[in-house]
Amino acid sequence: MDKKKLKIIKRVIVVLISIIVIELLIMGIIKIIRERKLEHVDSLFDVVAVNDGYVAVGVSDFSNSDFVDKKIYEHLNSTTHKKERIIANQAKIVKYNKNKEILWEKTFDGEYDSSYYGILEVQDGYIAVGSYISKKSQIDDDVRDALIVKYDKDGKILWHKSYSVLSDTEFYKAIADDDNNIIVIGQSIYQNMELGTHYTGGGIIVRYNSDGEELAHNNYGRNKSGKFTDIIKVKDGYIVCGKDATNYGIVVKFPKDFNRDENDHNEISKKVMWQRTYSNTDNEGFLGMTQVDDKIYAIGSINVSDEKDEEGKTKFKYAAGIVEYNINGKYLGKAVLDEQVHHRFISAVSDEKNLYLTGLYDVDKTDADQKSFNVVYHLSNEIDVKNKFSDIHVFNNDNNYIINKIYTLNDDSESKICIGTNNSHCSLLGCKYQSFIENCDNTFTK
Repeated sequence: MDKKKLKIIKRVIVVLISIIVIELLIMGIIKIIRERKLEHVDSLFDVVAVNDGYVAVGVSDFSNSDFVDKKIYEHLNSTTHKKERIIANQAKIVKYNKNKEILWEKTFDGEYDSSYYGILEVQDGYIAVGSYISKKSQIDDDVRDALIVKYDKDGKILWHKSYSVLSDTEFYKAIADDDNNIIVIGQSIYQNMELGTHYTGGGIIVRYNSDGEELAHNNYGRNKSGKFTDIIKVKDGYIVCGKDATNYGIVVKFPKDFNRDENDHNEISKKVMWQRTYSNTDNEGFLGMTQVDDKIYAIGSINVSDEKDEEGKTKFKYAAGIVEYNINGKYLGKAVLDEQVHHRFISAVSDEKNLYLTGLYDVDKTDADQKSFNVVYHLSNEIDVKNKFSDIHVFNNDNNYIINKIYTLNDDSESKICIGTNNSHCSLLGCKYQSFIENCDNTFTK
């Protein structure tokens, strides 16, 4: 063998050894992140104002909490067949004073991971809704049971209930009906590779009494992707939004008595008063809505492209958008934020003259690259009129603050609270997320 060929072989061997070393390093880093939890989780998803402050809910691993200890559990990895020590991400409920200082912080004391997404104040406490891993087999399957928990005013658990129709179920929001029962919405679907034709899955709506007894339930959107994300109580029932089986945005109206009869095996329950599909959303559908007088404004990300590819298929391009319906489900129009990036509205509140919206830039990128923005939409008789959006305000531009919710204080429609997570402390080994609650009036430029 001549020297030239030998030199090439040596170089190939060096390259192969280098690749193996790099892969081992990456595997080592991943192991460190998993076992030492260098990526800390802490976020808020919903908040209510109470007499002496605020109560918010979310998820945390409680690595930096003065009130709750972090929880560690062991799990046998089905791929590596090795035991892993995992720091649990736990549902949290937090009480703040009016200066936004933490008074107490509590969790749902489950054995594994859990999370709260919605909070409702009731006469004798708070209702928190979300999901949790109820048994070990759900960890590898990446599925959960829905969870509803009642706390007293001091954060003590009074009762809790789990809910599951299909294999993966979550609750996202709770409101009260006229009789002080609790109406909860969410999603119950099959896991990715599971097959079935069950007619009770998709977006779910459930009624409980004040003691946690289930009184009624219904659903819409099939069993693989249907989802309810928001709910508004109207005079003769409830309007919900979300997405259907095709991942299109939907708005659905249920009557006050929405319970699905056990013999009602229709794909769309007989109790559904009307449903509207908007086929121009991205695959998240509608993420929220707000009501002004007799109009409903559903929000999300909307296709703004008519361009076709060589096969005649639409080349989709999405931007944050609003879709308007009247209270009877009639489509009235749309408004799209005119930007050249993929962004999405995720939360909205309103007064008589304006919609106040928060959204995410670059939603197709990683969490660390996303930024939140706030904007005002000025209402008028013609929603398609351009230039009705105010200037966009990027929230805390020097840091990666992700807003999950806007809340308007009950006693002052001009005062707004933003909650979410700050992921500005990132490195190659992960991010240290920290929840925040802030007054954000000055981020909405009229």
